[in-house]
Amino acid sequence: MNKRIQVILGGLLFVCVSGHALDLNAVFENQKKAAFPDTCEMQMRTTVTLPNMASQEVNMTLLTAGESKSITTIKSSMMQMKMVQNNGRMKVTDLKTGKVLPAQNMPAQNPADVNKQMGSPEDYNIPVAAGKLWKITPKDSSKPTLYYSQKNKRVMKMEMAVNGANVVSELEYCDNTCTLPGTLKKVSIKTVMPQGGESTVVLEVLRAKQRHVLPAKMFDVE
Repeated sequence: MNKRIQVILGGLLFVCVSGHALDLNAVFENQKKAAFPDTCEMQMRTTVTLPNMASQEVNMTLLTAGESKSITTIKSSMMQMKMVQNNGRMKVTDLKTGKVLPAQNMPAQNPADVNKQMGSPEDYNIPVAAGKLWKITPKDSSKPTLYYSQKNKRVMKMEMAVNGANVVSELEYCDNTCTLPGTLKKVSIKTVMPQGGESTVVLEVLRAKQRHVLPAKMFDVE
């Protein structure tokens, strides 16, 4: 009789857990809503803190026209430059001297596009509850472990090993007072080295707004 009761209770537990299981497809559909529009103007600030060194602050503006065209302006105490990217080609201008480097092949990058690091639902195992969040482990170590909030409908933390270091990213998103609600507001990245010591990189999206048709001449790299 006891064995039969155990089987029944086990079956009920399975039904309960299955009924409250997190849908991976829903996770990634919700996370897509955190992405910025393809054509967008953004102002960002990055603060880098390395062991035994003063923090360095970098201000950046980014103007994108689709996935393949962008203009990035970087200003800090150490550099001032403008990078124009167009379909894999990039031209760099030193704003202090006006010197222009020859165009070279470089993939387009947006440091605020964290969704690209996450992959797709097929890359992950079934989510398991971890306190108030859901822990979603990857099938391959090249992808991060995700911590998802069902309340916020966003990934709140990512964790992965990179060359022996443990890298943890904590994510914050804009509320309804922002121009683009639900998009990334801040990401804090802490890297702990295996030999000791840690570094932090904090990326803040200060302003972001959607743009529409932009002149093609703006993205000339020749």
